[in-house]
Amino acid sequence: MPNVITWPGPAGEPESTDFAVEAGGQKLFVYKARVRAEILQKDGLWSHKPDPAGQRAAFCIFDATGPAEVVVRPAKPFKSAQVLPSRERITPTIADGKITFTLPRPRHVTLLFDGDDTLALHLFVSEPETDVPKQGDPNVIHFGPGLHEISTLEAKSGQTIYLAGGAVVRAGLKPGEVGTWNEQWKVNFIHGAVVSIKDASNVRICGRGVLDAERVPHPGRSMLSLHGSSDIRLEGVTLRDASNWNVVIGKSKRVRVDNLRIVSGRLNSDGINSVNSSDVEVTRCFVRNHDDSIVCKTTEPGDACEKIRVADCEIWNDWGFGLGVTYETRAPIHDVRFHRCDILSCRHWCLGVHLSDGSTVSDIHFADIEVEDLTAAGKLGGSHAALAPEPNLLKMTIQQDVWGKDKSFGKVHDVTIEDVTIHGPRMLPTHINGADAEHTIDNVTLRHIRLEGQAPATDAAALRLEQNAFVKGLKIEAGA
Repeated sequence: MPNVITWPGPAGEPESTDFAVEAGGQKLFVYKARVRAEILQKDGLWSHKPDPAGQRAAFCIFDATGPAEVVVRPAKPFKSAQVLPSRERITPTIADGKITFTLPRPRHVTLLFDGDDTLALHLFVSEPETDVPKQGDPNVIHFGPGLHEISTLEAKSGQTIYLAGGAVVRAGLKPGEVGTWNEQWKVNFIHGAVVSIKDASNVRICGRGVLDAERVPHPGRSMLSLHGSSDIRLEGVTLRDASNWNVVIGKSKRVRVDNLRIVSGRLNSDGINSVNSSDVEVTRCFVRNHDDSIVCKTTEPGDACEKIRVADCEIWNDWGFGLGVTYETRAPIHDVRFHRCDILSCRHWCLGVHLSDGSTVSDIHFADIEVEDLTAAGKLGGSHAALAPEPNLLKMTIQQDVWGKDKSFGKVHDVTIEDVTIHGPRMLPTHINGADAEHTIDNVTLRHIRLEGQAPATDAAALRLEQNAFVKGLKIEAGA
């Protein structure tokens, strides 16, 4: 029995010609993905022209029961190849124009060639599916292999939405839909979500298929939106080219997001946002997007965002923050953990705690974070470089921005960043700044942060740390 399970691409889905890929001796279908879409800089919200130019990436999807040999033949000549994340310690063999390596266990990996991050190959590898929904079950919305066209879809309590391997579900506008003009942002919004779960419980979205929103104009619908719901599972599917936020977990509880894969290249395509929600677990996800990747927010007063756990995720962030608490903070955010995550690429800020509203953020913990060499990530100029002159390790600030609504600021206290390894030639800078004497950042610990192969930083100079007078109780420790 072969140890690799794969699926052909559906008829009508164009295949990438940038790579030929095999796993376990089986040919894989190579999907195309648009990334880093060209930005239309204008008054109001920056956006994109219809069908914008941009860079491209590719991805493959397969399951494996154990170790699997992978063979990749790029169409473009190359001299070197790298398999990320570095913590997996995978060294490929290069011969006769192909790369060969053994993936020791199912997990997501990314290949770069000649140190260039402008044409990446992402491999989404999982253990075989379990508890596969039965086609014909009245509580199952089943998308089998092939192309499917939808506009929006709402899941009810007790339902499962299943995207089988080899299925591509393309979202588009409803007949006659034109959206709503917003004068403040000077854009036309397409409201709603491609798939919504509202005031529902015991809902599951799963499978190995692809949900695609290329045909929805920016800024358009979110991909998967939860509101006022509980006991939700999001598992295994791939989200491609979101026209707005990818996953919104709003005012919900007991949500499990596992092994989700995201590849989006347009602005505002936040990856996985926990918003005014509690008891959320995000595990084994791959997020490549063009705004904050996995973060917490409280866009409304009232419900706190709390008990959030993010672990074993890979982040490729082309705009904004990779992991953290960001922007809207109108209700408390506390008890948040980011553990064992890898930052594969980041243009601006790998980690962040950024307040622009009036509530309190506390008990935030980042641990066992590995950051790849971001030298290539810092080279992209133009509008993509507008937010920071070089990638930062950490930005922790209290300051006004366009997303803030509250008249006064909040506070930050009890934040720990520890066991961070940077695979690069120099330390990435850190910025920590409170707002004023009443709105401060207190009790921050930076522990065991180091360049690979070097001793941990023990002072502000080694960390390239800048802070202002409104930071209290900051500690820099070598750690164990």
